[in-house]
Amino acid sequence: MNTNFANELHRRSTHAMQTGLADADTQGGQVAVSQYISDEQTTQELRLLRQFPQPVAGSSSIPTPGAWLSLTPFDVPLLLVRQSDGAVHAFLNVCRHRGARVVAEGSGTEARAFICPYHAWTYQPDGDLRGVPDSFGFPRLKKEKSGLKRLAAVERGGIIWVVLDPTSPIRDIDTHLGPLMENLESLDGLHTPVSYAQRSLEVNANWKLLTDGIFEAYHFKVAHRQTIAHMFMNNLQLVDEFDLHRRLYLIKSRFPKEQPEANGFDPRKYGNLTYYFFPNTMILVQPDHGQLSYLEPLSASRTRIHEITLLPSEPATDKAAAYWNANVDLYRRTLAEDYALAESIQAGLASGANDSLTFASFEYSAPRFHTQLQQQLESLQPSPALRPTSL
Repeated sequence: MNTNFANELHRRSTHAMQTGLADADTQGGQVAVSQYISDEQTTQELRLLRQFPQPVAGSSSIPTPGAWLSLTPFDVPLLLVRQSDGAVHAFLNVCRHRGARVVAEGSGTEARAFICPYHAWTYQPDGDLRGVPDSFGFPRLKKEKSGLKRLAAVERGGIIWVVLDPTSPIRDIDTHLGPLMENLESLDGLHTPVSYAQRSLEVNANWKLLTDGIFEAYHFKVAHRQTIAHMFMNNLQLVDEFDLHRRLYLIKSRFPKEQPEANGFDPRKYGNLTYYFFPNTMILVQPDHGQLSYLEPLSASRTRIHEITLLPSEPATDKAAAYWNANVDLYRRTLAEDYALAESIQAGLASGANDSLTFASFEYSAPRFHTQLQQQLESLQPSPALRPTSL
């Protein structure tokens, strides 16, 4: 871990404790209710999310060469295959002949070939087209250009990140994740963690309501009074921006009690770090592990949440498994409080009570997120026109 990073967090935490004030903007802001209930807005947001790197799976889910995973994030049929050199390749799981899904959802360990169930076009693990039955009927087919369409993919922080839209301008995911990912990977156990306790669940709320909540600590004392509120100072969170991304630091109540020295300061002992990767991924860093969540909009009022626990190593004993399961349970019980509140807000949005939602000066990071999201939406290129081709 970078000592300058730790020292700076110590300095700013100390200042926040002395003043009783965390990071704030002089204005705060407002967000129109229409941004949370518009189906047209959600359709455009889905297009945008597919153009940004998504943390679709843990690296340990396909651990060895030949291992593969077929899944459908954001309604995109996706095939992940670990190659003989150890790299992970991501493909659109769509046959280049007539568009059938090549591999059913699931996973395997020894991929030798992938055969389309419609006409038996056959693809190698590297995506190249190997065989075409009755190939004489395709005189203009160029096999070298007819492999499974490859997507930009990279492994960082024990996670496989994929850009799901092949037309996205983001091709270099490492550069996009940037210094914030480097900082995350510098923390003990989070360079190549093991994925654990994965689950997906659906919530009746707009995905941005769930995102808003991570950008402020104002709600903690009330919303989490039954779970973790006692562990943290009231409404004291530090915010660092990394272009579109954020790093947030929620100061624990033990900080003023123990008054740690700057020398050797361990941020994970005295606060929770949250790494937010624009637009929809959050990684909560706790003292000995991490919790990743990413949000998949299903409609303007419904969101699928994907969770992956990131452990330093696979639990080797029942005692270790029980320890990690207890941590996962507390995390889920705490987030359930946020999900219930988000559903409550969503249910009232169309009532006409509010034209906009209001954010305080210390909640400024939420309306700033909405401004940045809108700017990205406005920069979206029109969907490419479809035209027939011949083989």
